[in-house]
Amino acid sequence: MSFENLLRPGYINRMYMRNRIIVGPMEKSLANLDGSLNERYIAYARRRAMGGAALIQLESTYVSPEGRGNPYQVGCHGDHVIPALTRMAGEIHAYGAKLAMELHHGGRQASITTHHRQPIAPSAIPSTFMDPGTVPRRMTGADIRRVIADFARAAERCLAAGVDMIHLHGAHGYLLGQFLSPQSNRRTDGYGGSLDNRARFPLEVLAAVRQVVGPGYPIGYRLSAAEYVEGGLEADESARFAVMLADAGIDLIDVAGATYESMSKIFQGPEEPKGGFVKEAAAIRRAVGDRVPVSVAQRMNDPVFADQVMEREGFEYVTLARAFHADPDYVRRLTEGRADRILPCIGCNTCANLTVARTPAGCAANPASTYELSRDSYQSSPARVRVMVAGGGVAGMHAARFLGLRGHEVLLCEATERLGGQLHYLRRALPEYGTLVDWLARELDDLGVRIETSHRVGIPEVSEAAPDAVVVATGALGGHLWAGTQDRTVPILDIFSALERPPDEWEPDVAVIGGDFAACRVAQHLRRSGVRVHIIEPGASLAADGAFTGLLAEMELEADGGVTIHREATAESITGDGVVIRSRGKESRLDVSSVVIGGRRPGSELSDELARSGFAARIYTIGDALRPRDLYAAGQEAAEVAERIDLAGRAGLLRSTLVNPTTTG
Repeated sequence: MSFENLLRPGYINRMYMRNRIIVGPMEKSLANLDGSLNERYIAYARRRAMGGAALIQLESTYVSPEGRGNPYQVGCHGDHVIPALTRMAGEIHAYGAKLAMELHHGGRQASITTHHRQPIAPSAIPSTFMDPGTVPRRMTGADIRRVIADFARAAERCLAAGVDMIHLHGAHGYLLGQFLSPQSNRRTDGYGGSLDNRARFPLEVLAAVRQVVGPGYPIGYRLSAAEYVEGGLEADESARFAVMLADAGIDLIDVAGATYESMSKIFQGPEEPKGGFVKEAAAIRRAVGDRVPVSVAQRMNDPVFADQVMEREGFEYVTLARAFHADPDYVRRLTEGRADRILPCIGCNTCANLTVARTPAGCAANPASTYELSRDSYQSSPARVRVMVAGGGVAGMHAARFLGLRGHEVLLCEATERLGGQLHYLRRALPEYGTLVDWLARELDDLGVRIETSHRVGIPEVSEAAPDAVVVATGALGGHLWAGTQDRTVPILDIFSALERPPDEWEPDVAVIGGDFAACRVAQHLRRSGVRVHIIEPGASLAADGAFTGLLAEMELEADGGVTIHREATAESITGDGVVIRSRGKESRLDVSSVVIGGRRPGSELSDELARSGFAARIYTIGDALRPRDLYAAGQEAAEVAERIDLAGRAGLLRSTLVNPTTTG
């Protein structure tokens, strides 16, 4: 496939675009505490420019101190940010890409714990997603004029730094969108009431920025096509506002959607269909006609799908954020005719988890993302070592790949007949997770990594292979959260067996014992199969180990009428009639036909055996074999153990005397 719609060049105002793919804005918790950029962030953006991106947006960039949402968010609120921003623009331009800054004010969605000021908003209405006890202060006329001036001054700084384009962030329930939304704007003056009045503030911000940058400089606007909250902005008013933007001379409308109160729409996961906002963006495309280019965001990462949607709906651009986070070479692989080698974003939202936790937003699929300074390129080691990797799940596959990239001799052994580990089970429920396994398998094949499936590793196998190092990545075992009395006539499954079971084999009612994130994933899968679910959780919250995505899962399950959540409850016994539970001192029986027992425990038997045997080679245990966690931990530990083995080999601390032929003349 030629991907003509994605790869043809174009213009936004007078700015040349070498293709039609925009790197979308995405907070990454990488900036300095004063909002300025650092070498790590510059390396991240440079790598996407090297990979062929046409236009790189960094992230929502606050223009006023009280509009900040994250202590490590990029700012454009003072002249001190200009030098590093200038360096970034130069680095990006050197590789043929353009740089855009998305100017932003959080309004009532700004974090009081970050800026220690009362948030401001069109009306004194708190966001239910934020601390509902934090009521924002209603903006006065002076506040409105000051914030407009802050946007204009931020635009001046962008010009001074050589930034190519400015985007105004009017989506996701931030300040510009708060004025536009009837749910958050209850003003009775000239900035509230009718759509014309609610649109006044964002249009005045646009006018102020236009006055700074001039008519030939491109300005884009990110618009929530709908907010998906009661009383919020609907698609018809968004389309009418898009026409107002066109009348005001906007150069690009980037269509997104939702607010913090409909957060799952912002971070749509792998269970959601592709192109989450295509329908809404098409309505805006029709409303503005050919007057303004339109780009569409949200799960457009499949290039075949994206190209077809552009052709069908007439979109000039697509905006990809998480896809570029996973694979900085997304465009390069398309232009080289290797679309099948794009490292897939699996939609797991690990990046969002980490950002919300205010730690650098790495990637579960790509352990090198945001670590470009140390993991972007690899040199073959002059001391080639023999490494046995036990376990062909994600941790083992990543470790084998990173070792192979350094030229080491790697044997990967998997006890079952297939690679993928836990993702083999999860791909039935979430097929996109399986694409990561497929990608890693192709990479290992290219690197010449020797793979032996149906090969369980024990002391004899390790002794026979005589490796210099052993990486134990044997994963986790399921079903340890409950071990009470049970009637064997009732089917009892662990989470892995539950994921593998075909949908038509389930009875109508199932109990899930345990409410950790993995168990909640199983519950979501069962609901998509039409099964009614009881979740029995001894604590007060579900999916507490899932961080931000766990919260989204809990919200989804709470809103699902086919799910009954029993908090602060324990399963006492499994009988032929169902499950007997105890909650707050009272017993009751759940009439269910199958039971899934949640929980995982480390599959550390091989590590224990090797430690007891006194085996001479170095032993490294990673991933769930060390402690059950998530894909991100598996990838990070795989990258780290490859670095440690490589350094040990270079330092002569491993016994191998092999010479790597790729380092000799």
